[in-house]
Amino acid sequence: MDSSLNELQEVSGTMLITLFARAKESLSKNPILFDKKAVEIIDRLIPDFVNSPNPIHRKILRGSYNSKLAATMALRSRYFDRCVGDFIKRNPRGTVVNIGCGLDTRFERIDNGTIHWFDIDLPEVIELRRKYLTESERQVFIGCSILERGWIDEVKADRPYLFVAEGVFMYLEEKDLKALFAMISDNFPHSELVCEVTNRFWVDKMKSRYMRFKFKHQLGMSGGATFTFGVPHSRYFEEWDDRYKYLDEWTYFDEKDRKLGWYNVFSFVELLRKVQWTVRYLIE
Repeated sequence: MDSSLNELQEVSGTMLITLFARAKESLSKNPILFDKKAVEIIDRLIPDFVNSPNPIHRKILRGSYNSKLAATMALRSRYFDRCVGDFIKRNPRGTVVNIGCGLDTRFERIDNGTIHWFDIDLPEVIELRRKYLTESERQVFIGCSILERGWIDEVKADRPYLFVAEGVFMYLEEKDLKALFAMISDNFPHSELVCEVTNRFWVDKMKSRYMRFKFKHQLGMSGGATFTFGVPHSRYFEEWDDRYKYLDEWTYFDEKDRKLGWYNVFSFVELLRKVQWTVRYLIE
């Protein structure tokens, strides 16, 4: 097995779930999102999973993740693609900062030939990323914690900025996220943010023994990869800093996609519609 796979921390290891979900949906009939690169990477990773005891690796090998998971992950990725694509249309030479990038392949899907792009994640993730994806002059990989200041000087320039955080913030502590937001506000005024958030009610519920068991059984996630941060509502970040201005929100059920099937009934119950959802902000 690739040694860098073994070195992934539990939270970092969950990136394989979203990668597999995008690949699985890409190979389905009438895919929500087609991600050729995700399919290629999963095909290369599969041999490494054969003798692995890791529960995530085993579930990917068996293809036992629920098809609804693939649909929801694809819907989320497609929405983020649209948000980033909109930013690129308005700022064709701007900069996208991809926080907690994992094995994300968005740059390969929507690169316009002029955008500047920074993928940031922990060193062991970037080490693995470099084995399957290629850096360029416009797409740079940075191996460090986003909570450290080291990445700022490398990223900072006189250009418009969009910060993207897909499936990341729920694993951070609130105090750490506040510090990150302050760094972004201080160093990148007039930028934009699109990020996924989790309902505080459900984050609290996830601390129960039952929910930990459910995560482990359904996703292969152990106790070290549970959510720690949640928000009570979409405008919550405005309470932290008046430089953050709420723009809009999106949930998995807004488009009533047929592949979600009976999951679409969740759209009628606010607490279920917003277990996890996405918000966009302007940073003044």
